[in-house]
Amino acid sequence: MTKRIIVQSVFAVVAVGVLGLGLYNVLPFILADEVYPLDYVTEINQCADLFGLDKPLLAALILKESGFNPSAVSRAGAMGLTQVMPATFRGIINRAPELQGQGLDPNNPFHPKTNICAGAAYLAGAMANYGGDWTAALISYNGGDAAAQRYLASRSTAGLVAETRAYAPKILAAREAYASLYADQLPLTGSPFTGGASGSAQPAPTPAPVTIKVQTRAEKVKAFWKGLISNPFQRYVD
Repeated sequence: MTKRIIVQSVFAVVAVGVLGLGLYNVLPFILADEVYPLDYVTEINQCADLFGLDKPLLAALILKESGFNPSAVSRAGAMGLTQVMPATFRGIINRAPELQGQGLDPNNPFHPKTNICAGAAYLAGAMANYGGDWTAALISYNGGDAAAQRYLASRSTAGLVAETRAYAPKILAAREAYASLYADQLPLTGSPFTGGASGSAQPAPTPAPVTIKVQTRAEKVKAFWKGLISNPFQRYVD
């Protein structure tokens, strides 16, 4: 009887292991569209190209900010896919020369391309202000320039509020997943960042730790699970 129980237990463990390994490798390709949805691909590519932004990064920002809901409005009044504030939206639309002649609707911050380009311009301006430092730019996008300056002074997020402290790591984790799962739709052009909303910034190199281009199936699986575990987006935990 004992031998039979041991054999059954071994088979059960092996079966669970095989099933678990199968789910680990298959689920990312089944759930990718749900966990990491991707809409407005044309608009993301066009707006990112206007400012030399990394396209998977812009997609990840949209996921974090609105879950790809173009009608999203925050409690603070931030609007649309990239959750820009009304005053920020008006300022960007009126002063960014890159946005002129792009078929945008300056009177409708919920228009998808208009909103994505406004958010791209705002993020590009933050990139310009902080020398191409993605983490500092993302902290600024969420918590303002004062938060970014505190981060740069100490190279630590410990002094930031919880939401801002978690903001950049979540987006960078999702960015890696987008770069992997949607490499064909969000091509990595390798173009350096060339300017902000004013077009006056100096070129800055992209930091190496976040320029990962994942190609193989195994790396896609790894990127999916890494992003899922380290990136509990607000729409899943609220």
